[in-house]
Amino acid sequence: MINLSKVSESLQELMNEHGLNQGSLAEKLNTGRTKLSDILNEKNAPNYATLIKLVEFFNCSADFLLGLKDYPCEEVEYKPVVPFGERLKNIMQERHIGQSTLVNEAGISWSIIHGWLKGKTSPSMDNLVKTAAYFDCSVDALLGRI
Repeated sequence: MINLSKVSESLQELMNEHGLNQGSLAEKLNTGRTKLSDILNEKNAPNYATLIKLVEFFNCSADFLLGLKDYPCEEVEYKPVVPFGERLKNIMQERHIGQSTLVNEAGISWSIIHGWLKGKTSPSMDNLVKTAAYFDCSVDALLGRI
């Protein structure tokens, strides 16, 4: 489960490093200030779209922003994020894992994974982290950024 305190702390650190407040960041991301306020006040984790906007804007690790590692940026050239369903299909093919296996072993429902694979839905942050853990990779690798 995502630690909302760590997410808030990571986002605040990035904002401070870039001299941004909630209003200016919301404007740059073309997102609502309330959405950022809820993240900073530990009410909600970012949704998938907001996570992608944040990591691409700050050019930082998704794992850092989600509180899964301590350093915001690696000496890595991050690739643009591809649609999650496409990336998931690719990683499943690379590892020879079918949808049934993923459902049974990762503990994520068939309908949720089906929605991802069809490009109809995006993962919650908890399911994103759970899926990365299942594939024994970083969130950045799961997103195809590294």
